[in-house]
Amino acid sequence: MTVTGIIMECNPFHEGHAYLLEKARRQTGADYIIVVMSGDYVQRGEPAVFDKYIRAEQILQAGADLVLELPLYAACGSAEYFARGGIALLDRLGVVTDLCFGSESGDTEYIMKYARMLTLAEGTRTDGPEKTGMYRDQLQAGLRRGLSFPAARSAALKAAFESGSSPGSNPKPESGAAALSDYPSSPNDLLAVEYCRALLSMGSTIRPHAIPRIKVPSATDRRGQLLAERALGKISAESCFPAHSLVQDLPRFPLSPDDYSFQLLYALRMQLDQAEIYADISEDLAERIRRQLPYCTGFKQFRDLLKTRNLTLTRVSRSLLHLVLGIKKERMEFLQSMGMALYARPLALNRDACSLFSMLKKNTEIPFLSKLSGAGRLLGAEEMAFLNEEIRAEELYTMTLSAVFFRECGRSAASPTALKRCLVIPERQ
Repeated sequence: MTVTGIIMECNPFHEGHAYLLEKARRQTGADYIIVVMSGDYVQRGEPAVFDKYIRAEQILQAGADLVLELPLYAACGSAEYFARGGIALLDRLGVVTDLCFGSESGDTEYIMKYARMLTLAEGTRTDGPEKTGMYRDQLQAGLRRGLSFPAARSAALKAAFESGSSPGSNPKPESGAAALSDYPSSPNDLLAVEYCRALLSMGSTIRPHAIPRIKVPSATDRRGQLLAERALGKISAESCFPAHSLVQDLPRFPLSPDDYSFQLLYALRMQLDQAEIYADISEDLAERIRRQLPYCTGFKQFRDLLKTRNLTLTRVSRSLLHLVLGIKKERMEFLQSMGMALYARPLALNRDACSLFSMLKKNTEIPFLSKLSGAGRLLGAEEMAFLNEEIRAEELYTMTLSAVFFRECGRSAASPTALKRCLVIPERQ
């Protein structure tokens, strides 16, 4: 039986996602498709434009059989953590045979070549310690020169392999300079390299497949259009509750990072003296935050104010979101030591996929939380602590959505059913 996994954000869902689902089923001959989707917060360091249950429903209607939530720490982490969290979850289910991902190149072997290089250069293999040392030295040198991380990494790989032969198991020996002349620069190819690198480092048997992206308006364009319509007052309360929806208690009302401005200001005031303990916040950034705080007037304004040549907007935005959600470096490191994926949280499922659920029950290495009310019986204390962190972040999203929707549309956004799903689960006795 072929079970194909896909990792996506769907922020928001559009034709490109539908195409990827359809193409993945045909290309792999999938009997079932499992999608791992970011929850209420995304890798850009922002709240998702729509609630996770709305986006999961759209994925299910487009052909998926099961939609699982990507762990919070991975969903709003860097590309490396995003990929590692998604791959860990798919691998630990014990049933996924193939992985499909969108790619500008559409060339699986091209992507795998660089995944092997990074696996060797970053020390996750034991057959190239001299390249590991050179790579790390050159990476730090590039960052000190003010290069962005992708540019610094590309230069470091070129330096590490320029006089060597093909890395790892690459079947085509070639010089490093030639091999790195076409290092991926497009965002989806770079993320695809991280997916394949995670597969290699975990020793996973999941087979990767790159699927060429099609030219449709991007998710960034869609978000911009939605938020522009909201700003012009073109979104009414009635239009936010489609009659055909299976999730009728949540409005399709777009949220913006600026809806978290007060939450950010509160978090900054409360944690200003220890900002550097939060994920992605360096000592230099923490000091910059302290100096610029008096000029903070909103989430996006403050993000723009903190940006420097060495700090991208996305990196700054993730840092601020981590502070708002209380995501600390030590907790991130601890989660990595535990394997990133500690449980599986379904967001939407096809109840006709009985064979898939039977397979999951027999093969999964992690608890499958079909009902949050049963989590206390299935999880240990550490796993429960991470779940409660995710639920608190979910509560914040729901309360923010409800407040903004009421302010702009004069109607409550969260019914008792919607609020019930956000209740904090008591610690395991």
